[in-house]
Amino acid sequence: MRILITGATGFVGGYLAAELSEHYPKAQLFGTSYGHTSGGGLPEGTTVLDADLRDPAVIARVLEASAPDIIFHLAGFASGAGTDAAMIRAANVDATRMLVEAVASTHKPCRLHLASTGYVYGTTAPGQPASEGDTLRPEGAYAQSKAEMETVIQPLATENLSITVTRAFNHTGPRQTPVFVAPGFARQLARIEQGLDEPTVRVGNLEAKRDFLDVRDVVRAYRLLLCEQAPAPWRVVNVASGEAVSIQSILDTLLGMAQTKVSVEIDPTRLRPSDMPECIGASALLSELTGWRKTHSLTDTLAETLSWWRSTGVHIW
Repeated sequence: MRILITGATGFVGGYLAAELSEHYPKAQLFGTSYGHTSGGGLPEGTTVLDADLRDPAVIARVLEASAPDIIFHLAGFASGAGTDAAMIRAANVDATRMLVEAVASTHKPCRLHLASTGYVYGTTAPGQPASEGDTLRPEGAYAQSKAEMETVIQPLATENLSITVTRAFNHTGPRQTPVFVAPGFARQLARIEQGLDEPTVRVGNLEAKRDFLDVRDVVRAYRLLLCEQAPAPWRVVNVASGEAVSIQSILDTLLGMAQTKVSVEIDPTRLRPSDMPECIGASALLSELTGWRKTHSLTDTLAETLSWWRSTGVHIW
């Protein structure tokens, strides 16, 4: 089995490569890398290809070198805080379309995974997690780009080119960049504890509620869907906990682990023009297809994240 992970040296890519290597030790792993990365070391034997997937010629070279049976497409712009719509669309829509068209042109049977986002549903009503058949109401450039990506790619799915789209909700863990909320808080606390910053944690909107998972539970879902299921031409599956967690509770949990007293201050630069009050998803389909259940508690994930920033992270960012 030959597996290609685009964006393999990013946050999720490193965990996915480790998951695949553990379960399929005889598989040949290939990964693409471009620009700043936040992943850990890839498993020994992984072939890393430097690739800007916005270039069709580069895509062709990557596919020729890897000749994949399975592709996990993680590369792209991944933050809901982005505002450059043209740049985000180029990375998430145009590059994905070129990749899928190139895979289709090889006429080789292939299973392809596209990482979308739970944000395509927009704001969800309290106590009503979004399901795969719900109407999409994406808010912001990032979510809109992922919704468009799904629309553009669906007609390219065939029996020969099986495409699975995952709408993963918020996932976090050690090694995630501090642009995201949990590692952002953890980094500040680690720096305060080490005397690098003043004892004030700066925050944005604490009232928003999100659906948080450990990144390791997310990549396990990806593996089960792509590698353990019979292929279907087109499949869309949520990866979610179904639980609404406030950003305030994320902060409170981390503050409870702090080794020093800190104050909390609202930072206007961390407030987004549009911030959904709540966005959570239902994972019934994922569980039905694969038997998946989350195995990591959010408290444990936050503790590991803070520990990583204390020991390593402050020396990287």
